[in-house]
Amino acid sequence: MKTRIILLVDSSLFGGIESHLVQLSQLLVHHNVAFEVLFYQQHNNRQFYQQLEQHHINFTVLAGTFRALYQYLKQQTQPVVVHTHGYKAGILGRLACLMQRKAVVSTFHAGEIGLGRVKYYNLLDRISSFLSINFAVSQPIAKKVHQATLIANFINPKALHYQPVKSVINIGYVGRLSSEKGPDVFLSLAQMCQYFPQFSFHIFGDGPLKEQITSVPSVHYHGQCNSDEIWPKLDVLIVSSREEGMPMVILEAMNNGVAIISHPVGAIPTIIENNQTGQISKGFGASCLKNALLHWFYLAEPVKQQQILAAHTKVNRDFCGQSQFKQLQQGYHKALEKVANRLTSTHITD
Repeated sequence: MKTRIILLVDSSLFGGIESHLVQLSQLLVHHNVAFEVLFYQQHNNRQFYQQLEQHHINFTVLAGTFRALYQYLKQQTQPVVVHTHGYKAGILGRLACLMQRKAVVSTFHAGEIGLGRVKYYNLLDRISSFLSINFAVSQPIAKKVHQATLIANFINPKALHYQPVKSVINIGYVGRLSSEKGPDVFLSLAQMCQYFPQFSFHIFGDGPLKEQITSVPSVHYHGQCNSDEIWPKLDVLIVSSREEGMPMVILEAMNNGVAIISHPVGAIPTIIENNQTGQISKGFGASCLKNALLHWFYLAEPVKQQQILAAHTKVNRDFCGQSQFKQLQQGYHKALEKVANRLTSTHITD
């Protein structure tokens, strides 16, 4: 009987995990894998739902209780592998699968520790990771997770239509408006560059720091937008994060011919080679990002073009999903074998 994959997530905004799930869904469709996206509860995440609908991807929304998740998995008549994304889906998904002896795989995306309750949820997520077959999107994350396999994020490649830098350079922050992502650092950068009339600063995203962002008149706030609305409006992406894993936004920028300037955080230095496929600042903070931005700004146009072409070539070669699909296949098989071995061991004991 054919195995079906259930991608379990608890999602309230559209960010890196959600973008990853859209790409993963397209990859599974391409390889004719039976699957669905399962939401733990309703958050009215319309942007995510619309992306899934646009690609004709089936999804189900549960009532937001462990009982509802347990019953849904119990009703599955064919073999399934539950593939969790995010701390809540990971904790509850592994527990439900343990109770029902179902196969479970978890991908760990978050590089940040978190604050308050989130900090303890992340800790519990990692402690309970021995129950699943695990993937991690960066080496620092993998070190904190039980026997995690490193897997790079990936993206559906597209043709590059390069456009020379214009008289006004649109510089953007794209992501969740929360402390670990550093939108305040981006605002400080914008203030430092206020005497450069060539620069125009833009923020795309939503989150708990939204009110602080929208109160700065020199920065254009666009709110939560679809990817196809963002990238045509930007020439440069700034990654001002304090903590990161392997952000999807980096791959999206590379795929869309947008120059990248980033803190040396998470797995980014393994993707962006300084002065070759983008600019990595020499430290953290607005001053370091400003220096990197000005270095890029004063590069000759052919050099800028060469870096963007090199970044596009790299993302199409190394992050197109081919090797990642093989890793996922192996992980799914390991999860099924782990359950089978557990059942065999139980029968022998009985």
